[in-house]
Amino acid sequence: MVRYREILRLDAMGVSRRNIAFSCDCSRNTVKSVLDKAAAAGIRWPLPDETNDAALQAALFPPKEKSTGGKYPIDHEFIEKEMGRRGMTMTLLWNEYCESATSAGKEPFMYSAFCQRHRRWAASNRISMHINRKPAEQMQVDWVGDTMEVVDPDTGELLKVYVFVACLPYSGYMYAEGFYDMRAESWITAHVNAFSFFGGSTPILVPDNLKTGVTKNTVAELVVNDQYRLMAEYYGTAVVPARPRKPKDKGAVEMSVGVIERRAIAALRNRRFMSLRDLNKALLGRAQAINSAPFQKRDGSRESIFLGQEKGLLIPLPAQPYAMTTRKAATVNSNYHVAFDGAWYSVPFTYANKAVEVVATKDTVAIIADGQRVAMHPRVREGQNPWSTKQSHMPENHRDYLARNGERFRSEAAKVGPSCLEVMASILASHRVEQQAYRSCKGLISLARTHGRETLEQACAKALSYTKNPSYKTVKSVIPTIIQDEDPDDGAYLRGDGFYDGYLKTEEGFGND
Repeated sequence: MVRYREILRLDAMGVSRRNIAFSCDCSRNTVKSVLDKAAAAGIRWPLPDETNDAALQAALFPPKEKSTGGKYPIDHEFIEKEMGRRGMTMTLLWNEYCESATSAGKEPFMYSAFCQRHRRWAASNRISMHINRKPAEQMQVDWVGDTMEVVDPDTGELLKVYVFVACLPYSGYMYAEGFYDMRAESWITAHVNAFSFFGGSTPILVPDNLKTGVTKNTVAELVVNDQYRLMAEYYGTAVVPARPRKPKDKGAVEMSVGVIERRAIAALRNRRFMSLRDLNKALLGRAQAINSAPFQKRDGSRESIFLGQEKGLLIPLPAQPYAMTTRKAATVNSNYHVAFDGAWYSVPFTYANKAVEVVATKDTVAIIADGQRVAMHPRVREGQNPWSTKQSHMPENHRDYLARNGERFRSEAAKVGPSCLEVMASILASHRVEQQAYRSCKGLISLARTHGRETLEQACAKALSYTKNPSYKTVKSVIPTIIQDEDPDDGAYLRGDGFYDGYLKTEEGFGND
């Protein structure tokens, strides 16, 4: 076989074609043909180690297709170019090819033969170039195609988990973490955690062209998502996404994704995780085991190369991790709450129906009005009560209503004494709907403020001696008696015990004396 690699190497060194032919034991015409074909194909020295003479022969001198038997020829270069378009399919191109063949009065290939011939042509005309990476130069990131699952402990529902992978191409050192979604917040959080895991950032960040990272990526223009750009600036890195439909631009993470799928996700497929935290602990443990495993064909491991040659060259991390900030214009509802991310957050009621701005981080939600922060709440998480309301934001009558509930009234009555608590329970139970008794409950508690707790407790005890289910009015009517018994000389006129004796004889004689 012709020594294609050696011919290209000697030519790159400036050796004459005569001497190349002598050294490689071939004719000068062969050398000229090889160099001309290589120049036309854009193949130059140096070449990747895996590109041997057989691969070069297939690329420079592809075997000619067998006679098509009069069938319409396939324009393979056109097919290859069109397949690079978004949404393009071989079926569509075959249909167009058939129309062209019919117009030319020739017979087209059937679909299977059309695809087979193009695959053969493509395999002979594609050459991959090995790129030597520099330590700490890039971090490549991507989502894994396979998903994992977490069991909801309350409902038993299986929750899908999407796995993020980050990789340093020089060492192959990798990081993996699962999230319940692939939205912007998860995407940013994954990067922050990856930087923290590696202990630094890299000058270049290579993602795919997903919308949470890149808004537009064309030959003429690159537009990076605002949140992603701010995060990258915070860590001193530049976002350089892979070219559309060019996965080899981020070949290191593509390989890492495959490794994580086979050696981590597949290995954990039979384990049942009851929380995302447990899943991520197991997932990262698998990734660490892969990092520390020795290479099969060379010395060391991903971890040893990372620690020995790469970690010290990473860009130092800021003092605090990046906190993603989301801003959203909103209008306060008439119930003085603002809607954000499926939850409702209160503001002072005086801002009802006014325009505000919501500024949210991973843990907090702030509401800004007229350039001033008027409210701050902890971020409501999925599964929590979606209403975050502060009583200080409510008008007085709303606070008063909120305070009126059975447990609150029972608690206040218990502070007075057991008899008052028993009366309170009786009042609450006397109505079919408990809220209907709140006015009476509030009145009973107000008696303690007017006459003192001790007097109210005595009045409740006396009212209970009259009936098992005393009302607020019963207790209130007893209080003057309690006060009189405590101080009989306060000037009040009390009738004697026998005053009514003459009126309580028989029903017939009542009032006739």
